[in-house]
Amino acid sequence: MDPAMPDYERFERRQIAQDRDRQRPDTVEIDEQRARDIVQRLADQGTVSFIPGAGVICHDPSGKLFESNTALACFHKGWMAAETE
Repeated sequence: MDPAMPDYERFERRQIAQDRDRQRPDTVEIDEQRARDIVQRLADQGTVSFIPGAGVICHDPSGKLFESNTALACFHKGWMAAETE
């Protein structure tokens, strides 16, 4: 921020940034166990499929391939947030 900017404007910009941060989904807090649970639930729903022999998981709606549960779970959470916007 510009140091010459008035205090009230800096305050307003910080508030707007904090509001935006609160509205965004938080993908950082997905640990491996939670990611496995999410991927299993998605597999049960038919949203993901496991590709035998390749060791990858396919996110069927997007066609993206993932090697880890955590990466797929984070991607799906972000993908769902983008779809609902």
